[in-house]
Amino acid sequence: MAQSPFPGMDPYLESPRLWGDVHHRLISVFAEQLSNLLVPKYFAELESYVIIDQMPDEHIIAVPDVAITDDEFDEPSHECDTAVAIAPAPLRLKVPMPIPTRLIHIHIKQNTENEKLVTVIELLSPVNKRAGYGREKYLKKRHALFESGVHLVEIDLLRSLSRMPFVGEDLPETDYLAMVSRAEERPFCDVWPIGLRDPLPVLPIPLLRPDPDIPIDLGAALHTVYERSHYERRINYNVPPRPKLKSTDVDWAANLIANL
Repeated sequence: MAQSPFPGMDPYLESPRLWGDVHHRLISVFAEQLSNLLVPKYFAELESYVIIDQMPDEHIIAVPDVAITDDEFDEPSHECDTAVAIAPAPLRLKVPMPIPTRLIHIHIKQNTENEKLVTVIELLSPVNKRAGYGREKYLKKRHALFESGVHLVEIDLLRSLSRMPFVGEDLPETDYLAMVSRAEERPFCDVWPIGLRDPLPVLPIPLLRPDPDIPIDLGAALHTVYERSHYERRINYNVPPRPKLKSTDVDWAANLIANL
């Protein structure tokens, strides 16, 4: 049976090469977990949307702005008296390339004729967290949900890029984060800081009062996705993950991987 060597989130799954697949599969398993717990009053529906992302900035590749040639030592040519030497460009850069990125989230709706939206579950991706249009669009959606009567569950299993904003006490340094914002308790919300060494928590998913919360088990979902997808065949645990681990976690992770 394929298992990740890490007790909670596997940092190798954050790789840009894998995350898109991990995101889609995790959301699907979350919905599977919830479906039987929601009937008969509610149902979970997968909703997709497209955000135009762009390639992250790369290092600028500079070339010399003066080119030395042997032309001045050549015999003058009477056939090309009017020719002008074309110098290479001083810099070679990259332009931002738009990348359509399809994201999936979960809508929990009331099983009635009008299918009232009750709860939204978001699993964040780099396009949500990276500065630019994708983050701005997500923050507008987040603010709209905060002003509505809809609960929001936000799960961030990426160590890189900026966290979503909170008000009040400073958010402690953490590798991962989960937030449950209940409509009736705003502006307050419940937050789970999650360290790399921690097991992933079981989160409460709020419904309409007086119905009780239902659980979503992040750790069990990740285990299911890892096993079904056989990520151990695609991950090279002999190289550092992207992004790299904190220096305090390098030896700890190496010991786990050594026991594979």
